Amino acid sequence: MDQTLIDNVRLAINPKFQDWVLFENGSYIVFNNTDTIEDIRTEAVKIMAEYGPVHIGSPAGDFGVTTLKKAKGWSISGHYYGMYTYVHPAEINTTNPNESEIGLFGRSKRDLDGQNPIIIYINRKDIDVKLIAGFVGIKKIPLPFVLALNNYNPKLILKEESFEHRGSFWGKTDYYENIEKIDIYLAYKTTNIEITKINSIFTFIGNTNNNLELKKCLAFFQEKKCNLTQKALDFLNQ
Repeated sequence: MDQTLIDNVRLAINPKFQDWVLFENGSYIVFNNTDTIEDIRTEAVKIMAEYGPVHIGSPAGDFGVTTLKKAKGWSISGHYYGMYTYVHPAEINTTNPNESEIGLFGRSKRDLDGQNPIIIYINRKDIDVKLIAGFVGIKKIPLPFVLALNNYNPKLILKEESFEHRGSFWGKTDYYENIEKIDIYLAYKTTNIEITKINSIFTFIGNTNNNLELKKCLAFFQEKKCNLTQKALDFLNQ
């Protein structure tokens, strides 16, 4: 992973936009609203594959050049709103390149990402999962048995490095590497995610009561390389 590229792209983006995806050659897609997107990774690859390739003589050949204020270099826009390509001055062989040279080079980088879209980094705002209830379960006792219930202020917040959950009346922060498995429990008017951790005899269960919300959770945990049960994978992929 090119941390310098990530840092420069982060500086290039207005900080009010927290959901963005960076590709191998410096192209990136900024999302206004991910609430209705089931899987940001899949959506970004789809957009890049469709709008990244360059077709001369069509809108796909158009570009705009913006000189960046906080990072060295330029951001190259194209015909798809929210898609840009970062160009660092060291990538241009000319001492004083003009906008056409910069734009054409950036467009060629976008074309590479469009032809072979490989994501190297995903940045996203904290995901505050919409729950109607939270529960505390016991690892060795299967659902629907639970130890405690919270339908007043349940919480599941997914952050970049950690997650917060509240299934009873106290909250806890933990890390993705401590997750043993992610499972689901579906019943009448209940759509639950169950998080089992390596270092605890208790599990956290959150009732989203919404298939899309549950799929967004599962996609996020899969992206974090957590172990999803086959039942959870089947639900995610249906």
